[in-house]
Amino acid sequence: MTFTQRVLDSIKYGATVYKSVFLDFEYLIYSPDFTVNPYYIIHAYEDNYAHLTGVNSLIPAKDFFLKCYDGTIKESDFNFIKGRKSEKSTKGSVREKIISLPEISSFFTTNLQAEEDFAKGKVHCHLATADNKITIGFSNANKAVPQTLLRRNQLNFNKTVNVALVLRRNKDSDKFDTIIQGDISGFASTFPGLIDEKILF
Repeated sequence: MTFTQRVLDSIKYGATVYKSVFLDFEYLIYSPDFTVNPYYIIHAYEDNYAHLTGVNSLIPAKDFFLKCYDGTIKESDFNFIKGRKSEKSTKGSVREKIISLPEISSFFTTNLQAEEDFAKGKVHCHLATADNKITIGFSNANKAVPQTLLRRNQLNFNKTVNVALVLRRNKDSDKFDTIIQGDISGFASTFPGLIDEKILF
């Protein structure tokens, strides 16, 4: 199997993981140690997926996700030529990302750490969250969208805080009704109008 074929298989599978985690739900991430925003709401779109794969999509980003998800993506729909980066460098980055993509499936259920105003090389994100396997960076402060996927914990140790609470809601809901991790006791008033009362008892 060629490298491109491996990537093809990985981004097809990754799209199903991405949908089940990011497109079906939104998340609220809270730490009492956040200093820029009191909490972050994670919201994703189809066209954010291509960024996480690292490939250069030759079709519109939304179409790229949809073709990955329905299995019709072709080798001719992407390449590894990105700006001033060498193809070898891009392939190295893609290799790391396709290893990381499956780890998204359990990401929000693990003990998370976070860093506001995250910077790594040329990448700058409003928020990055990490477990021991991957780091996901998000852009935009109000509804943060996935911007980058990195292998292993890439957070700056001196700026890292522990995530105290992760809540989830269906995309079509305006209330968070599931606690993924943490204890909401004492924090509910921090999120006025966002909490389904059933998780308070």
